Amino acid sequence: MRKIILIIMVMFLFSCQEEKKMEFIHSKAIKSLFLIKNPPSSDSLLKKEISLFLIESYKKMEEGGSYKMFYRYTGNTKDFIKSERPGGYFREYLDYYPQDELAVFLVSKCKTDTTKLVGKLIFYGNDGSEYGLTKIDTLIYHCK
Repeated sequence: MRKIILIIMVMFLFSCQEEKKMEFIHSKAIKSLFLIKNPPSSDSLLKKEISLFLIESYKKMEEGGSYKMFYRYTGNTKDFIKSERPGGYFREYLDYYPQDELAVFLVSKCKTDTTKLVGKLIFYGNDGSEYGLTKIDTLIYHCK
């Protein structure tokens, strides 16, 4: 009887755990950088969330340049929120962490009409740019 009660209590505790909410953190030092805290483990869900974020915030992001980088928020990348090259004498660069690079969003001008834009999402997934499968999707296409 005690085992059954213990099993029920353990199951209850696991079911009550709050799922951590995914969060986009914009770097103050690198205007094109967004760190993603608590990304979903599913690549398809992660890609969907990044795409929705880009579409919803595109107008505000135009001033920040022609590309956006999305990295996983980790102990290695969190210092890039406040500093472009943290680490003092031993400088660190984002390029040192390809396993944490999740996606890049590039905006370019249309070939036929340079007043219009194309926005492409290069998605690496949870495995990062070093080992992830690269998928390219066009999110913005104003070239008609």
